[in-house]
Amino acid sequence: MVRKDTLWKGIIEDLVEEFVYFFYAEYIDQIDVEKGFVFLDKELEQLFPQSEANIRHADKLFKAWLKDGGEKWFLVHVEVQGYPDAQFGRRMYEYAYRIQDRYRKPLASLVIYTGPNRRYHFTEYRNSFFGTDLIYRFQTFVLIDHTPQVLRMSGNHFGLVLEVARRELMCKKKDDQFRLDIKLELVRHLFNQGIAKQKIRHLLNFIGYYIVFDQSSFFHKFEEEIIPITKSAKPMGIEEAIINEIKEKGLEEGRKKGLIEGRAEGRAEGRAQGHTEGHTEGHKKGRKEGREEGYSEGYSKGIEQVVIRAWEKGMALTAIAELVGISPQKVESIIADHQRNGSEK
Repeated sequence: MVRKDTLWKGIIEDLVEEFVYFFYAEYIDQIDVEKGFVFLDKELEQLFPQSEANIRHADKLFKAWLKDGGEKWFLVHVEVQGYPDAQFGRRMYEYAYRIQDRYRKPLASLVIYTGPNRRYHFTEYRNSFFGTDLIYRFQTFVLIDHTPQVLRMSGNHFGLVLEVARRELMCKKKDDQFRLDIKLELVRHLFNQGIAKQKIRHLLNFIGYYIVFDQSSFFHKFEEEIIPITKSAKPMGIEEAIINEIKEKGLEEGRKKGLIEGRAEGRAEGRAQGHTEGHTEGHKKGRKEGREEGYSEGYSKGIEQVVIRAWEKGMALTAIAELVGISPQKVESIIADHQRNGSEK
């Protein structure tokens, strides 16, 4: 299953202009939208190393320019898991002071609460001690306070993103057929809006991967049923962030496995060659060849892992073949071997 923080990060970046129009409508006349936006993901990671948090968040930091020539920095924290966090307000304050300490620029902070537990929907952080009061307030958007119909009527593409997330909450205790009907209705609405092709692809991906099925067969069914809606013979695309997630995990696992096996073979070959070529030279040659074979084997196994992961996520065979750069027949062969090996265990 593709992580929701991955989806949120991708859609905010893909629809950043719509995002700003949706959440900062009252200030939009002051923002120079034509200058675009610059995302600072690497800088954000340096300020907040992943090791500091036990749970992943869909944090985005980007800057925009004001029409008066100034700059304004937007810190966007998207809470996508809806878990209780009593220290969330303090963490938002820590985000704010670290960013302002580094950049010395005005900051607008926003939290989108996708979880239903209002007890943890903080809007501020307070700290008082011996006559000193610290109060930090930030903007919030509570998803459950808005109906899908109201979000759709916003007339903003990001309103549709929020509608998808809102409807996902409604699907928690429903079956796959209910989820399929919801997703197909969302796709039909999407294609009736006259949205630019590139943005349709981003929204289609968000719909496809945000509302998940319990059974992978329903993903394939969804993919088949949207073909007449999208008027395309090809399966839907996939966000670059999702591709990277699949590739990184699959290739890393495959390389590790291949290197281990290659080194083991190299040591065995080195011992055998040591009897005929000299103990030391034989081992050196065997280890070197083992490493080379390990990297080659690792890459091959990495490709196999990518294929299997993508297939398990419900991607069509043709889309998988295009993703990893091999033929559809090879993809079918890898999946068949995987299924056969699984049934033999």
